[in-house]
Amino acid sequence: MSVINDSRRFRTLVEQLALPVFVVDMTGTVTYVSPELTERVTPGGTDSESLVGEAVTQFVAEDDAEKLVGTEIPETVSVQFERRDGPNPKYDLLRVDGEVLGCPPPDAVENGAVARALEELHEATRELHRVETTGEALDIVIESAVGVLGFDRCLLCETGESAFRVRAASADCPYDPDETTLPLEAEPMRGVYRSGEPAVTGDTTQQAVGHPVVQSTVTIPVGTWGVFQAQSTAAEAFDGQDRRLAELLVGSLAAAIERLRREAQLRESTEAKERQRRQIEALHTVATEMKSCESRTEVYERTVEAVEEILSFDICTIDEAVGDTLVPKAVGSDMSLDDYYEETPIDKEDNLGSLTYRRGESFVVDDLHAAGYVPAQSRYRSALSLPLGDWGVFQIVAEDVGAFDETACRLAELLAEHTVAAIDRIDRETELRQRARELEQQNARLDEFASILSHDLRNPLNVASLRTEHAIETGETETLEPAREALDRMETIVEDMLTLARQGSAVDDPRPVSLTHLVDRCWSQVPTEGAVVRVTTDMTVEADSDRLCHLFENLFRNAVEHTPGEVTVEVGELSERAGFYVEDDGPGIDEGHRNKVFERGYTATEGGTGLGLAIVKDVADAHGWSIAVRAAETGGARFEVTGVDIPE
Repeated sequence: MSVINDSRRFRTLVEQLALPVFVVDMTGTVTYVSPELTERVTPGGTDSESLVGEAVTQFVAEDDAEKLVGTEIPETVSVQFERRDGPNPKYDLLRVDGEVLGCPPPDAVENGAVARALEELHEATRELHRVETTGEALDIVIESAVGVLGFDRCLLCETGESAFRVRAASADCPYDPDETTLPLEAEPMRGVYRSGEPAVTGDTTQQAVGHPVVQSTVTIPVGTWGVFQAQSTAAEAFDGQDRRLAELLVGSLAAAIERLRREAQLRESTEAKERQRRQIEALHTVATEMKSCESRTEVYERTVEAVEEILSFDICTIDEAVGDTLVPKAVGSDMSLDDYYEETPIDKEDNLGSLTYRRGESFVVDDLHAAGYVPAQSRYRSALSLPLGDWGVFQIVAEDVGAFDETACRLAELLAEHTVAAIDRIDRETELRQRARELEQQNARLDEFASILSHDLRNPLNVASLRTEHAIETGETETLEPAREALDRMETIVEDMLTLARQGSAVDDPRPVSLTHLVDRCWSQVPTEGAVVRVTTDMTVEADSDRLCHLFENLFRNAVEHTPGEVTVEVGELSERAGFYVEDDGPGIDEGHRNKVFERGYTATEGGTGLGLAIVKDVADAHGWSIAVRAAETGGARFEVTGVDIPE
């Protein structure tokens, strides 16, 4: 493609300068003829466009025709248009991008030097097309403005938010690049940048050009980047031709800067995509690593590490929902728990974490203070807050405003999903392990019950069977009394076993229970002839009243059955620990037997089942309490229950 037709600015400039030029390609075909050339060397009515496509040999002297398409370019060549009267004009030839540009030599026309300037500017354009940084492009333009256009004093300014900043300047220019700024109100820079139109100023005495000795300027917009300005200490130093040549040079600079900007954007986009791909892969690796975590604490710590190592944020927190509050469980390495809330009410209105948990949705806040939130530290400005399901809240904060973009939000949400999945897995596995333990305990109970049934029920069953057969055979009904007693013992064993079986599960919904009222109820359920109960406390405990009643009934029965004659049972509150005691004034329990009394099947009496105190121990365990047996001051047995929750 012709160098003329390839550059709209170049062609326009040639025509505006009224240069008599022509261009031919390597085949000798005319690709461009300027209007000025047709006016000078062709008869009236000849159109320059009608000559395009013709063989150059029709117009050039026969001896010189081959010179236009050869490898050796002569300094001059004569061009003969047959209908032109007078001597043949001579033309300088310039080879440019595989084409030949013909223009008058300097002594032929007044504007002869312009063709050479055009060639040099075109070379500058090619250099600008190859630059890799804006700084290189600015240097080329300043160098060309001085060396080609003769602008000894020129500068390039980038437009900022509050001023024009000088980025490049010629040696004679009194400005230091990157150190000097000019006010945005400075004319004619301000008008040229806003309008996008170049301007030549002949007298700047009324203009704010930024330097008092400047008398005239030519100012060209550099796209949206800034402006170019050539200055002179003389008035009317620049004309239209200076403006047009400067516009050609600066237009190429604007194109180069735009190209570099697009390339940088593409590079940044490509790098950002690759960086995001690597981050996503790293987060998937974290998800895999979380599969080996055995507690929520381990998951929280791995999440914080991922924020720092993969997302490159140093300030983050994880709060867990505990009742009606959010309690911090993990913080980033750039902060400590002292920098954060001890706990935060979930219904707190001005807290971002509380809002995130209540709504169950993510929030990106560019400025916490402007949005009306109260951060844990005033230096925290922006935040990314994400819910962790029903478990809590995950937050990343920064000291800069607007620190989190859409990509950061997406990556943090992916990490939060991995965190929730890991916590859910741990919760399910914990529940399964608990169920396995309960099943194992139930199986153990079944084995134990089977043992009791096969052993403890065999003797009374045999007694009842033999006595009944004897009564049938002899008619002696008085022999049925031992059978009835055996059946009563069997009933007691079965009832104790059923009670024991019901104690296996933990109490999950305790309620306030008054010991005074409960003791009265339980005492009435036990044969207590010759026994007295005394309650010395009005305390209330958190418990399952029915199961707690089993505890008291079996302790009361134990005291009555192991004490001949009268016995006094006392229920009171412990003075040093949260709990209560049940003691009697009976014979007590030998110290050597105290560790065994809670074992199933253990009994110190001939008629005992060995299950009563085992039931007491199971009831305490189901509530999360501890029970111990000691000697009372009276010498009797004293059972102390501790770890009891007492409602406020």
